[in-house]
Order: sequence, then structure tokens, then C-alpha cells
Amino acid sequence: MDRVSLLFTLCTVLLVHLQYPLTYATPFEPTVKIIGGNSKVFSGETVRLICIAPATPYNSTWTYSWYHGAKQLPHSSQKLILNNIKKKDSGKYYCQAIRDTSVQDIPTFKSVPVQINVDGGWAILDSQSQGIVSFPMNMTCRVRGNRPIHEVVLYRDGVKVLEQDNPKVILNNLTLADSGEYTCRASWNHHGRTYSVISDQVSVQVVEPLTQPTLNIVDNDELRTLSKLKLLCILEYNVPDPAPPVLYFFYINDNRHGTPTVNNYQLIERIRGTFKCKAQVSQLDLSQWSEPKSF
Repeated sequence: MDRVSLLFTLCTVLLVHLQYPLTYATPFEPTVKIIGGNSKVFSGETVRLICIAPATPYNSTWTYSWYHGAKQLPHSSQKLILNNIKKKDSGKYYCQAIRDTSVQDIPTFKSVPVQINVDGGWAILDSQSQGIVSFPMNMTCRVRGNRPIHEVVLYRDGVKVLEQDNPKVILNNLTLADSGEYTCRASWNHHGRTYSVISDQVSVQVVEPLTQPTLNIVDNDELRTLSKLKLLCILEYNVPDPAPPVLYFFYINDNRHGTPTVNNYQLIERIRGTFKCKAQVSQLDLSQWSEPKSF
């Protein structure tokens, strides 16, 4: 490249950088949080959301944009208050923060969405969508207007699971058989009469804390050049944080290769044989073996 072309290229890069100063910066995104409430609400209630701008090394002034799905909302403050919420207001809510600079306004990426579900009925069953084998699961049966509930019945796939007087339910020591469609029925007395309401169904899937791994043998041109193979042990680890680490063991012809590692892969010499891996979490007494695979 001659000097004139080099100078032109450098000037172009400098101009682009001045016009778009965050082009090469770490991408930022804000966070949306629900203020003092639930993601499931009754129609007519109020939902409050806040947009938390990302931390930057600059002394910044921020403005905000809010979105309901693809639709931009006419709000520019940090907090979004949805009064007298209706079923049509259900959906995903995003925010975007805009930083005011002396050069130009610089927007962040859109946040990860928060899902708001508006229920027009009288009862809501608050529950996680996923449970873990051997772990407990908490559920709450809520009633519109905070009635004095004296009986709560929990059903799975239409069959009674338990009955109690506390709206807060704990299912201990989950098994895979606890997967299903859950509803709750709540009852209260008023002026000598008993009223009962039932929630919509909530799907719950119970999964193993540590799934059976799958061993992949990676063999490509780059590895062939090095006379290597890459063993990759793939699994799902569903224990919530703070979770102890998974240790991975690799075996060749039933002989352990190397030492246990927190990395789910290992480079080995390119050889023929039968390979498998084991994943282990000693603190939780969990271990799973992959099926053997030949190469």
C-alpha cells in the first residue's frame, strides 16, 4: 500500500471512530426489574418496572425508551408504571438506555425482556416452570383482593396433591413424576358463606440435576494436522447458583486419561479405541456416565 492510500485509510478509520465512538466498545445493555411485585398479576393491579442503565466509566446522563413487544411506549423516564393493567397488556417488556454525550446520544442495546402475564380470574398459582429432582419447589396460591383464605388444594393433572390452610406450598424431594399441569383452589368464608376459586394451569417440568452426558469426538483438519482428537462431554447442569462445580473424567478403553478437570473437554493423541466420559459433583453425590463411543 502506498503512502497516499495508507493516509486515506487512516483518515477514514479516524472519521468513523469519531462519528461512532462506541463501535469498538464493549456492548452494553440495561436491565429491567419488577419493583416489589410479581410477573403474574391480576387485571386492575399496578405493575412497576425500572430500567437500570449499565455501569460505564463515564459520568453519564441517561434517558430511556420502553417497549411492549415491538411497540415503543410513550415513556422516557427510568420507571415504567402500568396502572389498572389489562389482559392485553400481557407480554414482553424491554427498555433501552440512551447516554447523553457531548458528541451525540449513544443508545445501548435493548435489555433482556421481562414477561408480564395479566390474569383476569380470581386465583393465580405462582410457580417456577422447572423443578429439579430431589430439590424442593415453592408455590403460592394467590387470590384477588387478599381474601382470608382458610383452605388451599393443589392439583396435578386434575388429581389432588395436597390440602392445607396456608397459601404457600412446598413440594419436597421432587421426582420426575411430579412433572405436570398444576392448579390450585382457594376457599374463604364471608358473611357465613364459603367461596372457592381455582387458578389457571401452570406447566411444571421436573428435570435431573445432572443429565446423562453425551460424548462428542471432534475430528477436523486442524486436529489431524496436530495428530490430535478432542473429546467433548456435553450435559445439562440444572442446580441453581451457588452450585458446586462439575468435574469431568475421560476414559480410553476403560482406562482413565489424565486428571479430573472442570473443563468439559480434553485433547488427546489421535488413536483408535473406545471413549467415554463421566461427570461428577461430589458435594451433591451426583455422577453420570456417557454411552461409550468408538473411533
